[in-house]
Amino acid sequence: MTRKRTPTVGEEIIAGLREAIAFQRGKLRGARVTQVPLIASVVRVKPAPRYSGARVARLRARLALSQTLFAKALNVSAETVRSWEQEKRVPDGAALRLLQVAERHPDVILENIERRSA
Repeated sequence: MTRKRTPTVGEEIIAGLREAIAFQRGKLRGARVTQVPLIASVVRVKPAPRYSGARVARLRARLALSQTLFAKALNVSAETVRSWEQEKRVPDGAALRLLQVAERHPDVILENIERRSA
């Protein structure tokens, strides 16, 4: 009688990844996926970082956008962007998270900007 070898942790991880890839590609039928909703009592959402006027200006410069175009891309007024950069106002609320997304994933902002044909 031969004993069945117990797979290593690494082998189990690799098998699980192969199964996940097969499922994602639609090659695995009948798989059950359990999604557990996240609730406030078990997770913490990190606060958005603060943005100084200089940080907003650096981000805009990195994206190579004018204040007006940057404002349009963020769906805020050009005056709002000017006020942030001149530190007359401080970005708050959803704008903080939007600036964070623009900083970490500039393609999300830039993909909505199209050149006009001449």
